[in-house]
Amino acid sequence: MNDETKIASARLQRIKTVSRIFRYFVLANLVFNVGFWALAFLTSSSGGIGITVRGLFFRASVLLMFFWFWKLAQLFRLYERGLIFAAETIHCIKVLGMICVIGWLTLIGVQFTPRAEPVTHNPSADVHLVKAATGEKHNFRIGFFSFDFGTGIDFGTLFVGASVILAAWIMDEGRKIQEEQELTV
Repeated sequence: MNDETKIASARLQRIKTVSRIFRYFVLANLVFNVGFWALAFLTSSSGGIGITVRGLFFRASVLLMFFWFWKLAQLFRLYERGLIFAAETIHCIKVLGMICVIGWLTLIGVQFTPRAEPVTHNPSADVHLVKAATGEKHNFRIGFFSFDFGTGIDFGTLFVGASVILAAWIMDEGRKIQEEQELTV
């Protein structure tokens, strides 16, 4: 084995080790989040009755978060196996980007779906009124990638998701070019 091969092997081994550690970390985070949200939904005051459109959007965003953690763990598993630029790895990265975009859409659904208030009794008119909460803003922020262009809609997650999809596409095209060059030689 020459020196370049030894260096490449050592680098790949480091990638495998770090990927294994991060995969376990991501899986532990997934288990914690599933437990936390399961407990939160089971102990909520609604008891699963009266699910609103807003609640459906929120539940969808939580499920997408679980799926994102699962796909991220799969990505680190692929890295752990040494599949750095494989088609399967690039597909996994694209899916992570698509989950970010779809997650952004569900959070927009949560943000713009009216929040139903509890039914109140109006003694003077003897009618029950249900009010939709208006004027209440819910800005979901990710810190550095949080920007709204003054609209009140955070485009950060959309930008991150689109960037990940674009990077995965570029990686895939580069992989195809390299495969074609290897076949040409």
